[in-house]
Amino acid sequence: MAKKNGNYLSIKESRKIISYNIKQMKYYESLKKKKMDVSEYTSVMNDENNIIEIDNLQTHFFTDSGTVKSVNGVSFNIPKNKIIGVVGESGCGKSVTSLSIMQLVQAPQGQVVGGEIRFNSDYLGYSEDGKKKAYNIAKMPTKEMFNVRGKDITMIFQEPMTSLNPVFTIGYQLDEVMFIHYPEMSKEDVKAHTIEMLNLVGISMPERVYASYPHELSGGMRQRVMIAMALAGDPKLIIADEPTTALDVTIQAQILELLKDIQKKTGCAIMLITHDLGVIAEMADEVVVMYAGKIIEKGTVTEIFKHPKHPYTIGLQKSKPLITSDANEPLYSIPGQVPNPINLPNTCFFKNRCNKCINKCNGNYPSEVKLSNTHYVSCYLYDEKGEADE
Repeated sequence: MAKKNGNYLSIKESRKIISYNIKQMKYYESLKKKKMDVSEYTSVMNDENNIIEIDNLQTHFFTDSGTVKSVNGVSFNIPKNKIIGVVGESGCGKSVTSLSIMQLVQAPQGQVVGGEIRFNSDYLGYSEDGKKKAYNIAKMPTKEMFNVRGKDITMIFQEPMTSLNPVFTIGYQLDEVMFIHYPEMSKEDVKAHTIEMLNLVGISMPERVYASYPHELSGGMRQRVMIAMALAGDPKLIIADEPTTALDVTIQAQILELLKDIQKKTGCAIMLITHDLGVIAEMADEVVVMYAGKIIEKGTVTEIFKHPKHPYTIGLQKSKPLITSDANEPLYSIPGQVPNPINLPNTCFFKNRCNKCINKCNGNYPSEVKLSNTHYVSCYLYDEKGEADE
């Protein structure tokens, strides 16, 4: 439900939106608390080699101005033992997609209202027709999600200082993960495991760090602690939401190298969210490009960087400064603004900023075109055969 054209809402319109929002929020909150049989929130994987399959995910925020469609029909897979990079400018829905996987979208305003997030769990086995069973996180009750979040799926946040509790020691906060998910372990075993995790992430004198408080550590050390916390439960998927944003350049390189080494050692999958295309080029196996809540292009890292197809992807790469760039030339920027997420047009969201617009762009939102087995783009510049239209 969205507001009418214009910059202001009448009292009648505002009351109507608030009434609608309350109904929607109550409905979706009640679903989270509803007692369900396991069969009601299980599905089957399309490919058992994927750890996560996101299918037509829709996450909305019910605001006083209208419904914000932060994630609007997103579909992509995260294969096992791979690093998937998610890129796009601020507000495109990257972080909200990751928070939807974790069931951490800010409620009651933020709700997953549609689609599936299929998590390939070892506990479910196979269906009668031989397909791998999966949890549908979009429908999973909050109480059941506690068993998955922090153990099978973990997250590294942008700012470690706000992610760690300042009044508890590092050891206490790391131990808590194990006590919650492995209550049968003794205190001595948990402490030994925590120190082992601190060693794994390259922290010298782990016993000293174990007894320290967050403010006693540097930013890089705190982020290493967050990575140790993410690894503590032996996860199948780590979501890294701009893990190097708050760090200086040299520490950034160390943290990224650490993530890459850990991925090789443990065999877990990583969903890496970042603005930095250089990081994606170095780290990722596959890339997903998002714009205004939708995926506009996805493919292998070679396809996206060597053969980008969507004008937005090309614009993003032009916006990155190069060592060979002329210092006297202004840095390229994509003209225009992202459309209002409350009143999104029915046409291509990038149309008003695109320098390659054609007559077809005035039609409905473009469907996804398959360019190869791994490369997909949503753009009218390419026909159903994946060939460029003249």
